[in-house]
Amino acid sequence: MKRTLLVALVVVSLVVSAVPAVALTSNPDLRTVNETPNLNPGGINEVEFMLLNDPDGPDDDTRTATNVRIEPRDTGRIDVETGELYVASLPDGDPADLTLRVNVPADLSSGTYRIPLDLTYEYDNGAGSATEREVTRHLTVRVDSGPRFSVVDTTSTATVDGQGTLAVTMRNVGDTAAHDSTLTLSTSSPDVSLGASDSGTRFVAEWARGDNRTFTFDTALGDTAAPGNYSLDARIDFEKPSGTVGSSPSITVPLEAHPEMTFAVSELRSTLSIGGTDTISGTVTNTGPMTAHNAVVEFVETPSAEAVGGGYAVGSLAPGESAEFSFSVSIDESADAGPRQFGVQAAFRNGNGDQLRSDTVDIRVPVGANDPGFEIRNVESTLRVGEEGTLRGTIVNTRETRVGNAVVNFDDPGPTVTPVENSVAVGGLDPGEAANFSFDVEVTSSAGAGSQQFDLDVSYRDQDNAARASGAIPTRVPVGPGTAEFDVEPVDSTMSAGSGGEFRVTVTNTRSYTVSDVSAKIYTDAPLSTSDDEAFVDELDPGESATIVFQLSADGGATQKTYPVKMDFQYDDEGDTIVSDTYQIPVDVTGASGGLPTTLIALVVVVLLGGGIGGGLYYRRQG
Repeated sequence: MKRTLLVALVVVSLVVSAVPAVALTSNPDLRTVNETPNLNPGGINEVEFMLLNDPDGPDDDTRTATNVRIEPRDTGRIDVETGELYVASLPDGDPADLTLRVNVPADLSSGTYRIPLDLTYEYDNGAGSATEREVTRHLTVRVDSGPRFSVVDTTSTATVDGQGTLAVTMRNVGDTAAHDSTLTLSTSSPDVSLGASDSGTRFVAEWARGDNRTFTFDTALGDTAAPGNYSLDARIDFEKPSGTVGSSPSITVPLEAHPEMTFAVSELRSTLSIGGTDTISGTVTNTGPMTAHNAVVEFVETPSAEAVGGGYAVGSLAPGESAEFSFSVSIDESADAGPRQFGVQAAFRNGNGDQLRSDTVDIRVPVGANDPGFEIRNVESTLRVGEEGTLRGTIVNTRETRVGNAVVNFDDPGPTVTPVENSVAVGGLDPGEAANFSFDVEVTSSAGAGSQQFDLDVSYRDQDNAARASGAIPTRVPVGPGTAEFDVEPVDSTMSAGSGGEFRVTVTNTRSYTVSDVSAKIYTDAPLSTSDDEAFVDELDPGESATIVFQLSADGGATQKTYPVKMDFQYDDEGDTIVSDTYQIPVDVTGASGGLPTTLIALVVVVLLGGGIGGGLYYRRQG
């Protein structure tokens, strides 16, 4: 624009130079110069122009205009956003560069428009006084034909600290179609995101004049967002029918941030008790601004309380709508009775199908003392250390109502006791009715003999066919000491010092079941030694005996007395490898001239055998 103005000034100068020079003094006369810019409808445009004080050309002497005030006025449907402009001094031939911001409607028809400018200024009239003058000038602007866009409607489901969608409907209000149009929507707010970014794009291949297009964007609002409206920026890049490309000005798109989705819980009822599984029920109300679809009320678990069977589905809840819920909750035995505070949440989907979850709603319900509702009576036990036995008893329904599908459960008894089956079904029980149960139980050799406490419980169905579970029912069970796996008796256990030979031992299976792959091994200390310390028996039925043979010798310097030989067994018990405790067997060493009396030897044998038999060391074969 400045280059055009300079050309104009040169032309004026040439014309004036052809006239005889005359000293002229003129009053200021202001005029505007601009290049008739093309405006982009649908947003804010800037119009640049120059204000010039040079009415008669460059060779005159024009008085300076001061206190120049420029008041732009709206014209037609073009709104001027700029207020009054001011120029302190405007000398002859020294133009002022100025800018107007104008808002051009998207549906403004193409053509030429004039923006009025009301000018007020002062100057020295040459008589020693100031003169004020008011004139009106115009800026010429143009609106070319082409696509133009405006926002028709927006719909938002976004909630504070949640997700949603923004649907934007826009119309081509221009006088031509748009081809290969790309809408770019962006946000500068840290509280708003479009999907996982701060911007998103959508494409339209053909956008006819007057047609609407709706674009949907995923939105999310942070926890610091506030309910209300946020402004997003939209720009559309397009191709005109002529093949030239263009861009719309920035278009403001409103995003309504709805309040956070909330829920209230009322009319609470509880039958919870320590160590049991019972019910919490109540009413949930959608206090949020939108419908919660496929809503499920869920219990927030704690170290001492957990839900049984998941949440309670209440369906869709419109704003202000309520529904009843109920779920089972198990209370740990270590919890305290009395009023307890728990939490519930609502899991739901919004109108866009996004899975959301509400904040926790605190609830306060009573928890009663432990009352399992069942008694264990007539406990009998054949359990022994290192053996498998049976635990028997009677379960009695002490409740005032019938229970269905009752099952007695053997809870975790610890590492030394293993029930073969953990549950025994006893069926339905009327109030006061009893039923017998039994568990086959394995006790390891590391367990202690005596009375032990095990926890049994009962799972069942109540009158409403809801799954329930009693608390733990402590039960005292006697565990007897272990018995020896084998009876070991020496056949010939006398030898002379300095000699050796066969050492024979009779082994009898004292268990009530068959053992197989029995491997026996002896361990000696000086003066005894062995050249063959292992013997093997394929199988021993209950009560069956077998004689095994080892090679044993005594040093020549051995003292005449009884020495112990240690022995243990490794065998197979239904796939498990068992290693027994160690047995001690007496061996009599005599001198060359004879030995101890036979009766004394027999007495020593009996004494040592009586003290050497113990239980077996059990371990499970590693697969």
